[in-house]
Amino acid sequence: MSVARVALALAIASSAHADPLPDATLRAVVDRDVRLELDAGYMEGKVLAVEATTLTIAITATREVITIDRAKVQRVIAIDVPRPPPVPDKQRFVGVQFSLLGTVAVDVDYKHLHAFASTNLLFPILTAGGSGTWLTGAAGVGGSWPLGDTGRWRLDVFGQVLPLHTTSYYTYLGVGVGAGFHYTARSGFTVGFTLPIVGFATRFGTSTYGYDASFRYNDSVAYYYFAGISGMPILTMGYRFGCRR
Repeated sequence: MSVARVALALAIASSAHADPLPDATLRAVVDRDVRLELDAGYMEGKVLAVEATTLTIAITATREVITIDRAKVQRVIAIDVPRPPPVPDKQRFVGVQFSLLGTVAVDVDYKHLHAFASTNLLFPILTAGGSGTWLTGAAGVGGSWPLGDTGRWRLDVFGQVLPLHTTSYYTYLGVGVGAGFHYTARSGFTVGFTLPIVGFATRFGTSTYGYDASFRYNDSVAYYYFAGISGMPILTMGYRFGCRR
């Protein structure tokens, strides 16, 4: 076969159309940005409609809507690769936390409700050999409000009771309002910070020595803050358990 005939055969083969793209391929990219490789050149845009013999597309550069012959389309390349939907965060309700001050706490977040209970494990250990074991704790319930767009930081305001037992005969009960912040990461790690804001304490019990010192207003306020600092989850970290939405 002569060189001229070979060249003519190649030219005819290159000018022939490839098999038309199947409907499934084109319908899979409707409403998506694609690159269409044509017989001559290419164009980029969003596929709007697919018909039996035509393809309607909005050109990316000009936003012009045109209709082209499907037979001219040799290949379709997706430009915007679809991303899998993000995995929703778990709803985390119950947290278990501890601090270096010896406090262990359990708290609950449910919508705008915040409640907690805590106790100090270090106090009984340090006072076990004295005249009486000291015991302290705290329990509170109130509201919680998200801060920022993610809501991982929350503001807590709550009413609380603060029992405190000292020596072998005096027990104090503080009542007041506390506030704080806590943060819960996507992984469940949580940190919290709370403080007693305002309140007072009452005293129960009688000294075994036959004399009880007076218990004035200043003493009431002082024991409220002392009970709060010793029994509340002042600065804690831990883990908040959760479930899928």
